Amino acid sequence: MRRREPEQNWILLIHQLPPKPTNLRVRTWRKLQRLGAVAIKNSVYMLPFNEKTHEDFQWLKQEIETAGGEATVFRAGAVEGATDEEIITAFSKQRDEDYTQLTAELEGLVGAIREQKKGGHLSAGRIRHYETELEKLHTELERIIATDFFGARNRAAAVAAYERCQKALRAALDRGGRSSKAETKGGTLDPARYQGRRWITRRNLHIDRLASSWLIKRFIDARPRFYFVAEGETIEGGIPFDLFGAELTHVGEDCTFETMLKRFGLAHDPALKEIAEIVHDIDLKDNRFNRLEAAGLNAVVRGLSELLKDDRKLMRQCNEVFDGLYALLSKRSEQSEGKQGDGRGQVKRRAGNRRKKSPRGRA
Repeated sequence: MRRREPEQNWILLIHQLPPKPTNLRVRTWRKLQRLGAVAIKNSVYMLPFNEKTHEDFQWLKQEIETAGGEATVFRAGAVEGATDEEIITAFSKQRDEDYTQLTAELEGLVGAIREQKKGGHLSAGRIRHYETELEKLHTELERIIATDFFGARNRAAAVAAYERCQKALRAALDRGGRSSKAETKGGTLDPARYQGRRWITRRNLHIDRLASSWLIKRFIDARPRFYFVAEGETIEGGIPFDLFGAELTHVGEDCTFETMLKRFGLAHDPALKEIAEIVHDIDLKDNRFNRLEAAGLNAVVRGLSELLKDDRKLMRQCNEVFDGLYALLSKRSEQSEGKQGDGRGQVKRRAGNRRKKSPRGRA
């Protein structure tokens, strides 16, 4: 039995819900389930104490009180009527049940993929469906792990089932994937031909791959599927980027983001060009553009990399960072163009006034 550290404390939430709205009880119960809380008595729920769990319970308390209910949140070093070992066992049991259910769903997905592949019925549409299902199950796995406070035994089985599902889907892609050869139109790649594609890059994402992934999702492919592979690993039918020997990678003095900007005809966007300069300075470290934003963006990305060890989760978080940066630079560009436009208008007006005065001067 894993024993708690001496400084382990608990955070408790006690609530009393009103009869209306009728869905409040279900909403509250579902929120408690997502948080990984355990019920020790009727309407008394608890979590191991830390800053996040305390904040989670405070938000839930506010929701309950806003809906007309009552809630109290407090910290405790012990709970009357239950030992720490019993509480920890309750947490582990609940997570083991979650892992068991998720493992069964993953195994079912593996079986379906292999059966369809064996029967020759694994169409591109089915593969996209299975990719979507696997992504949902991966999100659920991340949620359960985040609330697995005491290392439940069934975690390893769930992670192994997820990895088997990934391999089964990759094996299906190797046989049924689309060609990764670039399709060109007028010397540049046409984004319309790159919808719903599979994009492959190396694991352990950093600035160039993160920025390129954001560019793909935001401006190229509305329904991309990303795969992060080990060195030397490939997925037939996928489009590699920032990989050795790929078309979409470093070219000359350009980083991958700059290459993709040019290849997909996106270099006309002033904000994207500025982001490309920032990414270049961080990735290649040559201070070619001497962008002041590079140090700050690099610090943010490195900080998120330390916090989030999962590439997919890191990519999602960094997408929001790049969205914000793009919005800021776009607004700055529009304001700059507006000032230039006002300046040109004033010059034209002054020139027009001189032309109007000129005849009178000669008369």
